[in-house]
Amino acid sequence: MESNVANSTESFSNAHEPEDLNLGEIIRVVLTHAKLIFYVTAGFVVLALLYALFWPKTYEAITTVKVPDISQTSLGLLREIAPNTGSGDPLQTYVQIGRSQNVAGRAASILKSENYSEYNGLSPQGLVNTLLGAVVITDVMKSNLLSITARSNNPQLAADLANAWAQSFIDVNLDLSHKGATSKREFLESQVAQVKQRLDNPDLRLDEESKADEVTYNVLLQQLQQARLDENVDASGIVVVDTALKPERPISPKKTRSVMLALFLGLIAGIQLAFLLERVRDRIKQEDQLRRVTGLPNYAVVPDFREDYPESLNPPAPGERFTPKVLINNPVFQYAFYRESFKVLRTNLTYAQADKPIKALAVLSPGPEEGKTLVNANLAVTLAQSGKRVLLVDADLRKSSIRKVFGLENGVETGLPMALTGQKPWHEMIRPSGVEFLDLLPNTVTPPNPAELLGSSVMKRLIEEFKESYDYVVFDGAPVLPVTDSVVLSTFLDGVVLMARFESTRSSEVSKALEHLKHVGANVVGSVLNCVTVRKGLYGYEYRYGYGKYKYGYGGEENHPKTETTNVAGSSEKKP
Repeated sequence: MESNVANSTESFSNAHEPEDLNLGEIIRVVLTHAKLIFYVTAGFVVLALLYALFWPKTYEAITTVKVPDISQTSLGLLREIAPNTGSGDPLQTYVQIGRSQNVAGRAASILKSENYSEYNGLSPQGLVNTLLGAVVITDVMKSNLLSITARSNNPQLAADLANAWAQSFIDVNLDLSHKGATSKREFLESQVAQVKQRLDNPDLRLDEESKADEVTYNVLLQQLQQARLDENVDASGIVVVDTALKPERPISPKKTRSVMLALFLGLIAGIQLAFLLERVRDRIKQEDQLRRVTGLPNYAVVPDFREDYPESLNPPAPGERFTPKVLINNPVFQYAFYRESFKVLRTNLTYAQADKPIKALAVLSPGPEEGKTLVNANLAVTLAQSGKRVLLVDADLRKSSIRKVFGLENGVETGLPMALTGQKPWHEMIRPSGVEFLDLLPNTVTPPNPAELLGSSVMKRLIEEFKESYDYVVFDGAPVLPVTDSVVLSTFLDGVVLMARFESTRSSEVSKALEHLKHVGANVVGSVLNCVTVRKGLYGYEYRYGYGKYKYGYGGEENHPKTETTNVAGSSEKKP
């Protein structure tokens, strides 16, 4: 017993390790939230279509110009005069000139004369800023070519803007060339004057410098003559290679590309939202997930019984088809996966402890409406079918359900409270279940102090008496989290199985319930996942459950909706 508790405690300490995101988990989440992902993706695609159909079209026109080598430009002239004027990239200098407000202002003047309505109402500076945002200047493969790209909602305006920009670019550079040539001329004139002054006045120079000054003077005269010629040349050295033509097709919006991108982004967003919902909802959805949360072996996966109910085997009337009395020992399930899951649970419990067999046990759930009563009832039936004498005890003293499961009448007062308070011997209150080797101790009494009764020494002694008379004693207790009844009861049992309902019980609830049981030293040997959808062997991919949880406490049946009845998988079925 101590070794099992130690092992379980060690397992519980490792139960909260982060879950690995594997391919199976991704597929499960995607298929579980397939509709959500579809709607999100469809929303993205619809937005993309609206954008493609109604967003203003944008046209692009390109003009290509060739700029001269640096040695042929005013920049070259300045470097020739003053070599230390800078070492920047000449091509990038042209690019920056092309992006200047000077060029944009000249282009605006050209376009304004064309009377484009797009620019009506703009101030001069506003027009310049608008044009600067519509034009992009780039160098072509680091060559002496520049690309002037203009965009507009008007295809003709795009072409005219690119061409106007090219012309303005040439004009600005021509002005710069003239200014550079003028600066060179003025500089050379001053140098010529200084040298000539030295040559004309022997007192200002030494004899050995005479020949050098004469050579310098002649060179400066030649350069001055060339500068005067350059100053009068009406060319910047920039030529248009390709003139922009009116574009036939818009560059945006691109319908196919927009829809494909929206499809991709929609899928990504939908999947991300699905995983976010999974984390927010925090429901138990897989056997592996339950195993990770508890750190315990999973003893059985109990499917949703409705998947195993054949339509051709003369089912009972619709009003009785899914009632507990019909389902608890229905031959329809004799070879079904539903019934087999309890045989698996029986086998795992039989071999759970080698040193000490588990005779007094209970399947407990964290909260109400998770199906633990029907699981305990089916487990008791399955144990009895193996030829063992079994007693099913109703230990849920707040909302007793065993009598309803087996269709028993209330009759006289009976149950654990009567035996624990000495009002009646327990063996006089035993009722037949209708299943061979299975007896029932139902309860019809709601005591004011159930936790105190179940945690008393009388209860411990009573359990020993049960075990002397039966091979197995199965207790159907109250949920763990709302009340402490089952927590104190678990200390007297040989083993406890913690159950979670598929897509209903939260991981945090399972962890909290397990913590409560471990605090009192309960021997929690394993877990069970109940009411699972197993279609196509991939449970969790299709489910249609959305039942709420009701307040758990005194009041019996009045806490349940009157139109519902609990079924064998622990779900709620509305009567027609």
